[in-house]
Amino acid sequence: MTLDQKELMKILSVSTSLPEVGAEKLLLNSKLIQLKSDTIIMQEQQTSSDLFAVKSGLLRAVFSTENGKEFSKEFYWENDIIFAMRSLIQSTPLAYSVVSEEDCELYKIPKEYYLSLVSQYSEWKEYHIHHLEQHLLHKEFKEELLLLHSKEQRVLRVYQTYPHLVRRVPDSLVASYLGLTPVSLSRIKKRLGL
Repeated sequence: MTLDQKELMKILSVSTSLPEVGAEKLLLNSKLIQLKSDTIIMQEQQTSSDLFAVKSGLLRAVFSTENGKEFSKEFYWENDIIFAMRSLIQSTPLAYSVVSEEDCELYKIPKEYYLSLVSQYSEWKEYHIHHLEQHLLHKEFKEELLLLHSKEQRVLRVYQTYPHLVRRVPDSLVASYLGLTPVSLSRIKKRLGL
């Protein structure tokens, strides 16, 4: 097993054990790619044919309106897996793009091979269900954040929960994640002493 395959196996095992059956072939069919900052890896209105595991760097899923306004859906960093659930589960085009915010190293994993493992082996189905559950928990966190908390509470909670993220991204992207304007975020941060 190569160093890259060992590193990919480690990333894929971060939140739950990677099933042994079929893992070697999955690792062999995946490849390490390097991206410069501001590179789109998944394009809005297209179906993705790959999953990605983040070795290094930071990426952002972003919704864009017709008039150019952007809303940050979520961020991905080291040891995250980018599934693009709509594309993975339904094979339908994404409503958002995924773009690198920093130079990145990613493992590109063929979606069809991953899905064939999920359909063939119960261990892979359990692995997949675990990741779906984690995805739903992250969605619930953001829904609660946006729907039940004041602007100040949103800012405080994100700064407390993701200190490593807010140090890496510009305030304009944090604001777009929280549904705020950059000016509003700046004022709130000043009031909270952040």
